Amino acid sequence: MRGYNGRNSTWYQAAARQKAGRILAAGMTKEVLFETVDGPINDLVDEAYRAKYRSSPYLGSIIGARARAATIKIVPR
Repeated sequence: MRGYNGRNSTWYQAAARQKAGRILAAGMTKEVLFETVDGPINDLVDEAYRAKYRSSPYLGSIIGARARAATIKIVPR
């Protein structure tokens, strides 16, 4: 997951600081851990965003350096 607005995103700052949280998806609530990541994993995330948002005018921002710097891995707790 990425912060579109980079490391200044409020949710990114909270996730990086607290390192844990709760996600609600598909009617389920899950406790999770947040891990900041860097390196080659960003290339895989970029590929996934390109596939999903290939026609979006926002793709450049989603895969840009600012957003890449705010990539978070979400791990079930």
